Amino acid sequence: MGSDERESELRAAAESLRIQTDRRPVEDGEVAFISVEGEVDLANAEELAGALRSGGDGAGGGIVLDLREVPFMDSTGLKVILIASRDLGPPLAVVCGTGSAVRRLLDLAGVADRVPSFESEEEALAAIGPTGPAA
Repeated sequence: MGSDERESELRAAAESLRIQTDRRPVEDGEVAFISVEGEVDLANAEELAGALRSGGDGAGGGIVLDLREVPFMDSTGLKVILIASRDLGPPLAVVCGTGSAVRRLLDLAGVADRVPSFESEEEALAAIGPTGPAA
């Protein structure tokens, strides 16, 4: 495969990722809701990282990252989530269904205990408190 073909594939993968950010008021300020749709991999993980960084700005109430529409995530996407969970000021809660690709990745990598994850936005929101999510 030539470099032009590889560039074209990477560009297509990056374009297929859709990220939507919304802010909702809560008791302690605002919560950023970031919904992701599409595959997360090397080609577009930085886009997710950027959304998490900008979503965290001013979101004192935390970040809910909805990954229910992510059918595939590689280790690059996992790294983005781990860094965000560790480094972002506001608490981070991930929404992913039981048996989903993201949930399996968290379990297989042995990091499910470091990334609070929930079945629904409501559960994630309820878990984010002044001291962060309780998984």
